[in-house]
Amino acid sequence: MHVTNVGGSLTTAVCLSLIAWSVRVLRSSKPNLLKDLQSHLKSKSTANDGSGSNENKATSINSIKQKARNAARHESYARLSPLAFWLLVGTKPVEFFIVDVSDRNENSDLVRALQRRLISEEKEEEANVNRNKSLYYVRMDLSEVQLLLRNRNSPSSASSTFRKRYPRTKTPGLRSNLIFISPHGKHAAQAAAQASSLGFSRCSTVVGGMVSLIPLLDSDMKSLLSEEDVSLSRDAFMTLLESTHLLSSGGAVIIDIRRYDERVYYGSVRGTVHMLVDHIPKALLLGDEDWFRSFRFPKPKPETFVVLLTSSSSRANWARQVFSDAGVTNVKTYSVENGFAWAQHSRCTKYEMFEEGEKPPEIMDLGNNLPFSRAKGEGELRIENVLVS
Repeated sequence: MHVTNVGGSLTTAVCLSLIAWSVRVLRSSKPNLLKDLQSHLKSKSTANDGSGSNENKATSINSIKQKARNAARHESYARLSPLAFWLLVGTKPVEFFIVDVSDRNENSDLVRALQRRLISEEKEEEANVNRNKSLYYVRMDLSEVQLLLRNRNSPSSASSTFRKRYPRTKTPGLRSNLIFISPHGKHAAQAAAQASSLGFSRCSTVVGGMVSLIPLLDSDMKSLLSEEDVSLSRDAFMTLLESTHLLSSGGAVIIDIRRYDERVYYGSVRGTVHMLVDHIPKALLLGDEDWFRSFRFPKPKPETFVVLLTSSSSRANWARQVFSDAGVTNVKTYSVENGFAWAQHSRCTKYEMFEEGEKPPEIMDLGNNLPFSRAKGEGELRIENVLVS
């Protein structure tokens, strides 16, 4: 016998060793392989029967559909706590529409009392010519929501159009704040989903429905607001603004919740981020990635120190309540009324409050730039468990 390839015998030995090792590995995992194979064959045989497979498949599909519905619901409209809704009605930080889709069969004396309260609020707004913010209340059936909102700007004389039905109410736009209410919230959720599908981007419902508002009917609005001082001093604000490491690390964030026109006319503070107050309720339902993609800064965590920068205390207090409902409780406010034109590296001037679309007021003179005490600022922030470097 003549061996022609003696040099290849070493390679052959290595290959045989690898094959032997692979066999041992397969034998050690044989129980799992057999178990998987048996499971596969069993599911295949059940599929041939038809009954069990269809049932399991239907259950799986229903589960997937339910998860998709839940995800779509959270993405399409926000849910306000009863307190946040009541503050919205009482302080009117933004313009909004209340759309009552209560079923007539669900009406009760308490629900009717709430409806009368909302209607009286609207009448007071109509009587007040110099009102700052408007509350609009309309009543419609659930089956009419899509038709009325879709045809809200239609010039048709059909009796079902929005303008024909509500001649004294401002026609809502796609960016209007629509708050849908019903006794237990079911119809309100359906209506909010329908409005969202039509392109209305700022829809909300009330958690628990109208019945959850009953304990608040006779409450004084001042008693609902926090008694503690939630505003930040000028010293603490400037100290925080100069703590770039704390702001960049996400330990603290200063959110300017003013409108775009306010920032354009009167300036913004470098080191702050911007987010319209109307976006907050729905935005807080977003995940971290979706939040960052939408607003270009990290979503505040429960332990994040948040400062809301605004020109309206009612707007800041309402936004603070919405954050608190979402679990972000370490929130302070800072108003233009405190004046921050003295910030050396920013251009932001004081002005009187004005409505969107109105002629902007003149800039108010704040005088010379004022110094601030970093020691006092650090002391105040330390009380809030905020450590600055």
